[in-house]
Amino acid sequence: MSSPDVIVVGGGIMGCTVAWRLARAGLSVCVLERSVPGAEASTAAAGILGPMMEAEEVGPALRLGLRSAELYTQLAAELRAEHALEIGHRVTGLLRVALESEAGGETELEAHAARLRGSGLAATRDVALLSGEEARRREPSLAPEVCMALELPGEGQVDPRLLLPALSMAGERDGVRFVTDSVVREVLVRAGRAQGVRLDAGPLHAAHVVVAAGSWTSVVPGVPLAAATIAPVKGQVMRTHARPRLLERVVFGAGGYLVPRAAGDVLVGATTEHVGFARGVTLAGLAELITIATRVAPRLQSCPVLDHWAGFRPGTPDGLPLVGPTPVEHLWLASGHYRNGILLAPVTAEILVAQLLGQPLGVREDDASALDPRRFAATTETPQTPESAP
Repeated sequence: MSSPDVIVVGGGIMGCTVAWRLARAGLSVCVLERSVPGAEASTAAAGILGPMMEAEEVGPALRLGLRSAELYTQLAAELRAEHALEIGHRVTGLLRVALESEAGGETELEAHAARLRGSGLAATRDVALLSGEEARRREPSLAPEVCMALELPGEGQVDPRLLLPALSMAGERDGVRFVTDSVVREVLVRAGRAQGVRLDAGPLHAAHVVVAAGSWTSVVPGVPLAAATIAPVKGQVMRTHARPRLLERVVFGAGGYLVPRAAGDVLVGATTEHVGFARGVTLAGLAELITIATRVAPRLQSCPVLDHWAGFRPGTPDGLPLVGPTPVEHLWLASGHYRNGILLAPVTAEILVAQLLGQPLGVREDDASALDPRRFAATTETPQTPESAP
């Protein structure tokens, strides 16, 4: 196998997006994936583009999320025009609802609205607080128990089961080489600089290595992170179908979310489980999802369950991803995005490609610096690779 300019470890949303953008910039890129692109958390995701919904404060996460949502409009148009590929991109709007039985729900919505309105960001100008009646006029299937809603008109969604194949296909057409069934045993480092990776078949050398291995990132030997820096957070999701379509907007409430697809499917998610790498859907998880669905939109009680699955979201101690350089020269990370991996993929690629090539950033310097992996760097620990590592 010939040596590329860049090796990308992991073929999920981060790996595929970064690899494609690097190839578009003129570099030769090889993506190493133990399974098939998008087989783990990426295609298990619901595909919500909700930077304002996720905004616990006005800071880097909100600004970068809004930038990434803008980039999705360009990305969808680019894939459609150049490759005739669709990714299910829709600006549907989003409602975060409060239920009468939830103590403090209305107060939380009011605080969320005030936080966004006070941000000074153009995208937050149209947020609105609605009464329960106003919310049901927009979404008649909402439960009578909905007493208030925060309307976020600019939020949207993509369909990860369309997005991941589209990105990998576009990448291949633009020269990215995907190698599946590839287990990276070690990042090869010499004199403080990444030289490539070691596979079962032997070493593969490259000028740069980008590790985008999701929940397994910090257990790849050679990555200078403590093993617990990026930890798996299991999430279970259920898919049902309603005809006629019950919802037009993404709805957050009762501790979860409902994501309506254009053809009538509704995704219900998601559990938050700190159970390591324990796979599988559980009865407890399904019961939680059913409760979320029927409390927010009771008419879903009569809808069939079409599918259910689980994935591992890569969580970090401070809730921010790790994007950029490590203490090892030419070793880069693009991981730790927790439940915003789909949302942040375009801006992650924008930042990392600019840094790798030494080009100006498309975002604020302090926002990119907030994601710097070196805030967690631990060069004294060399974690061991479990069988399930990339």
